[in-house]
Amino acid sequence: MAKKHFCILFLTAFLVFLFCSASLAGQIKYTVGGHAATVSEKLLDRVVALSVAKDYEALQKLLDSGLVIILKKGIKVEVVDTKLFSGKVKIRPFGTNLELWTVMEAIK
Repeated sequence: MAKKHFCILFLTAFLVFLFCSASLAGQIKYTVGGHAATVSEKLLDRVVALSVAKDYEALQKLLDSGLVIILKKGIKVEVVDTKLFSGKVKIRPFGTNLELWTVMEAIK
């Protein structure tokens, strides 16, 4: 009986989490600043992997190429898409048609 209640509670909490996270799309947020942003999710994955590996030389080459930018603080953005379990978010800065991938910590 306790196992059944735990399963129901877990499922309910999971659904609430999904609903709340999915509701980020369309919200207006502001950038925190200092976080990387890229035009593709795959490239953002590469940036994160290089950061974890502390390969700052490779990161600098991506920055120099223009494929990766560092977000400034206070940019008004619309949340376009979110990846719930990976902590990634697609944003569109107001006044542009440019959509960028970054980490969820980059917006508030």
